[in-house]
Amino acid sequence: MTFEDYYRDNVTYISRVDPRLALIIDLVTAQAPASTLDIGCGRGFLLDLLARRGLTGLAGVDVYDDVTDERFDYVRADVTQALPIPDATFECVIAGEIIEHVPNPDDFLREIRRVLKPGGTLIVSTPNLVSWANRILVPLGVQPLGTETSSEISLGRRHRVLGQGNQVQGHLKVFTHRALGEILERYGFTVTQRLGVPAFFPKPIDRIDRLIAKRVAFASGLVYVAQAPTGPWPTPPAGRRHDDCGG
Repeated sequence: MTFEDYYRDNVTYISRVDPRLALIIDLVTAQAPASTLDIGCGRGFLLDLLARRGLTGLAGVDVYDDVTDERFDYVRADVTQALPIPDATFECVIAGEIIEHVPNPDDFLREIRRVLKPGGTLIVSTPNLVSWANRILVPLGVQPLGTETSSEISLGRRHRVLGQGNQVQGHLKVFTHRALGEILERYGFTVTQRLGVPAFFPKPIDRIDRLIAKRVAFASGLVYVAQAPTGPWPTPPAGRRHDDCGG
C-alpha cells in the first residue's frame, strides 16, 4: 500500500475548529500573507476558513482526486515526495499535524523550505511526546499518546478513554517540544513562537489540559512558528555513528 492509498482510505483530517486550528487561523490571519500553502489540506476545511477571513492566494496539497474550490488552488500530490510546486512560491506554509505522518521529516522540511520565499513563515503543529498526560501514563505502562504500534488499531492504551481499540492515525515520527525546535533549526528555520495547545480529553480532564497547555513543555500539542532564512540555506552536519560517541 502506498502513502497515497493509505491516506485516501484512512481519513485523518478534522472538519471542526478545535483550539489548535483556531490558533493557526489567528496566526495566519495576523500575518496576512499574500500566498499560503496548506500541506495535507484534506478537502480544504482550513483553507475555507482562511478565505472567510479575507485571505487570498491560498493553495492546498493532498492525495484526493476530487477537490475543487474557486477560492483556492488545489494540487494532488504525495507529500512524502517532491512537491509539484516551483521554488519560492509561498510567503507562508502550514504543516498542521502532518510532520508526524511522513517517513522522512528531513526531506519534508527541505521541500517546505524550497517552496517558501526567503524569509517566509512556516507554521507547524504536532503532538508533544512528553506531554503532561504521557508523563503520567508511561510510568504506568500505558503506550504514549500520539504513538502507534499497529498500522490498523491503537494498542497498549488499556482503556477505551485513552484510545484503546481506536483507528490509528498513521503516526511514524513523534516529537518532544525540544526535538521539534531542533529539527526546524537544523534546516535553517528560526523559531519565533513556541505555543502549546490542548488535545481531546473528556470533561473534566479537558479543563486541566487547557490550563497545562500554557506551559509548552507539558502541553498535549505543539504549534511552532518559524521563519525561513533570507540568505543561503545551511548544510547541516551528518549524524555521528554510535561507535564515535565514546563509552
